[in-house]
Amino acid sequence: MNDAPFDQTIGPWGVTIPFADLLGIRLVEATRERCIIAIDRRPELLNSWGSAHGGVIMTMLDLVMSIAVRAHYGSASGVATIDMSVGFLNPGVGNVRAEGRVLQGGKSTAFCEAEALDDAGKILAKAIGTFKRLN
Repeated sequence: MNDAPFDQTIGPWGVTIPFADLLGIRLVEATRERCIIAIDRRPELLNSWGSAHGGVIMTMLDLVMSIAVRAHYGSASGVATIDMSVGFLNPGVGNVRAEGRVLQGGKSTAFCEAEALDDAGKILAKAIGTFKRLN
């Protein structure tokens, strides 16, 4: 395992993730207990109904859980998604933030949960995921 310190100077996630940069996702908080990321509403991120595209929300949920794993272990090691399940509850008509946390962390596998919320705090989607630490 690579136990290099979680270093946001490598990129706001501790590693470089070009897709997250392309979408404009920004890191708000990354602690051992929880991580928060956010994205601003932009026309190119919407579906045909004018809501945040489900793929954008799923990407945010996946990303925030992987950041939570890195922050939980205090390491910039690689993280691979083994399994992820998402339930969509409400349309995202404003800016979106996602909050994630590690529920149980083992030597190489972490079980996580996350939720996406709008500006008013309404839950847009919830996810659970299993992540493998690499390196």
